Amino acid sequence: MTPLTLTIIFFLIYIAILLAIGIISARKSSEEDFMLANRSVAGFQVAATMSASFFDGSVLAIYLAYVYQYGFSAIWLFIGLAIGFLLLRKYAGIIKHKADELKVYSMPEYFFKIFGKKNGLMFSLLLVLQFFLLLVVNLVISGKVLSAIFPLKYSLAVAIGGAIVLTYLLLAGFKAVVHTDFFQLIIMFVLSLSVGIFLLGKTHIPASEFNLGTLGAGNIVGFLLIAGLGIMVAPDVWQRIFATKDEKNLKRGLSYVTIILPALATIISIVGLATKQAFPNILPEDALVTGFSHLLPFGLKEFGMVLLYAVALSSSDTVTFVVSSIFTRDIKNYTKRYSEESMKKLTRVSMVFFIVLAVITGIIYQDILSLGFSLASLNLALFPVVFGSLYWKLKENAVFWSLVLALVSVIILFATQSLSPETAIISLPVSLLSLLLFQKILKK
Repeated sequence: MTPLTLTIIFFLIYIAILLAIGIISARKSSEEDFMLANRSVAGFQVAATMSASFFDGSVLAIYLAYVYQYGFSAIWLFIGLAIGFLLLRKYAGIIKHKADELKVYSMPEYFFKIFGKKNGLMFSLLLVLQFFLLLVVNLVISGKVLSAIFPLKYSLAVAIGGAIVLTYLLLAGFKAVVHTDFFQLIIMFVLSLSVGIFLLGKTHIPASEFNLGTLGAGNIVGFLLIAGLGIMVAPDVWQRIFATKDEKNLKRGLSYVTIILPALATIISIVGLATKQAFPNILPEDALVTGFSHLLPFGLKEFGMVLLYAVALSSSDTVTFVVSSIFTRDIKNYTKRYSEESMKKLTRVSMVFFIVLAVITGIIYQDILSLGFSLASLNLALFPVVFGSLYWKLKENAVFWSLVLALVSVIILFATQSLSPETAIISLPVSLLSLLLFQKILKK
């Protein structure tokens, strides 16, 4: 059997499983099922869907790029994520209770009902922009992986990734997201363990690569803030909170995530470290694809590349659905013309629009590090408002100007090509200081 034939078999099995999940999830699917899995996600499903969202193509590519440059010290990114989920666990019950009370479907809708129309729209703008960038990054990574698996043009490979995600999302919406995430988590464990164990036994990795301080104090602090605080304001995480059955299942799932993610990251780090020893002169952002496509033997390589492709696409469905559901709820909340339209119908139209736009953008622009840190910076911009709302009654205009000025700071960083783990956190103090200043001015 040739390598190409074996790869095609693995790939077709993967596609068949996704289609089966989409078709089964679509059976007797109500509006509530389509939008939030009937608000009944329980136990380990919570952990699976949360973990799949933060061990996807974009996170994996950025993480292995930093492992390639700085060694195992890049693990601070996943330590930050674990801390973030512990912090979220403390407040998740409050968020869940309030969301059920308000009967909301998206994070911007939650804050629209708390801070009014103007701030609801600002949340929508920031989150749609942030998650659209994330969708582009995931499609770029999946396109690079698929074009490394098969002799396909990169542009066609990106389009295929978009089409795969769109197929099962159109069938069952968020219910399909939750079910595929469970499948993706199994893939992550199989991929990480099989590849990590093989490469660890075949590669000599110097002890110096395991120095946790190599990343530098600035980057370590940046990763801890981006990952730790970013969890609190991630709209896909909030949507999963809304979809959870109850507070008990929610907290149990969040506890599992704090163990799953650092464990997976520790194992998969071997790929980046082994790639660095074998290919010391490649671009860091290519470490992910290079490691899998050049270091593995026949059989494991073909199997690993298809699993890697699955991981690369693993949160694209979530991202697409979150962006589309924000758009749908805004249309229903802010316009009378579509107030009675089916949420399923509007969300499906939105999903097609965003996938097509993301595919075009991913073909034209492929700088995943700049895109990744842009979305991280946008995420941090929301933290002061989101966290402050759990304790204090914030002024609507103070919230508005805090978000506006933070957005301006991110645009300046992106335009001047100054984004890194250290600079991406600038939006946080800008947002915080603006909020405190305008809160004080408006109080007087």
